[in-house]
Amino acid sequence: MRMIAYVLIMCTTVVLQSTVMELFKIRWVKPDLPLVFALCTAMVKGENMGAFMGFINGILEDIVYGKMLGFAALIKFLSGYIQGYITRDIFKGPVFLTMIFTFLGTLIYDIILIFFSLIFGQIRPPWYFFIPIVLPSALSNMLISPLVYMAVVKIEKFFDFYFNVKY
Repeated sequence: MRMIAYVLIMCTTVVLQSTVMELFKIRWVKPDLPLVFALCTAMVKGENMGAFMGFINGILEDIVYGKMLGFAALIKFLSGYIQGYITRDIFKGPVFLTMIFTFLGTLIYDIILIFFSLIFGQIRPPWYFFIPIVLPSALSNMLISPLVYMAVVKIEKFFDFYFNVKY
């Protein structure tokens, strides 16, 4: 039940990303709601759930936007796993830590994206993308991360309360 709900939420975030998040676009950078949801899920549930959510996020984005099926899935799978692995044993209670980890997770995602884009020949000069795109993207994701993190925690509390009750 929990996985079905998370897949439905991820589908909703991809739809919101392509419609509502266009309103929050500043120049060519907008917050990546599905990525932030996958990173926050990785912080709450660990690396396996982060990898799963990143993979589902990437497959959905490949279906909606992508040229190559599996490119975004691989990158978001790796970034979700790395985020969950790094934050596995760290207390993530304060909002500031959530924002820092989301900023770092977005940087990891963008570095992996640039690396694989260079390998597949989709971009030429990687330094051109770092300052004008990667840093504003990480900052915008960092700003929406507290809301998404609180939503993930509330979803987990809901599932733990209603579906793990022993009668």
